[in-house]
Amino acid sequence: MTDELTVAVGSVTAAMLVGSTLVARNWPTWERAPLPKPVVRSVYVSLDELLDGGEVEANDFDWCPEEQRTRFHALRTDGSRRCWTCGVDSLAGAA
Repeated sequence: MTDELTVAVGSVTAAMLVGSTLVARNWPTWERAPLPKPVVRSVYVSLDELLDGGEVEANDFDWCPEEQRTRFHALRTDGSRRCWTCGVDSLAGAA
């Protein structure tokens, strides 16, 4: 192999490595999913207000149909529940 060919192959290899590194570092940022928007509730009820009225029996993690994930809920005496994160009320026995 001649010296000129060795230099050419080395230069091309170095350029490809630099290019692939730049692509690999920037690839995840090209099409990121938008950030979820916060849920805006019209009525805010504190835990103290619910406990004072005897409306809430306990608090526990349960499936939230609005957020499609397990969240902290206020479990009411009638079996219904309210999500503390988004404020959605679910009827007793609802999944």
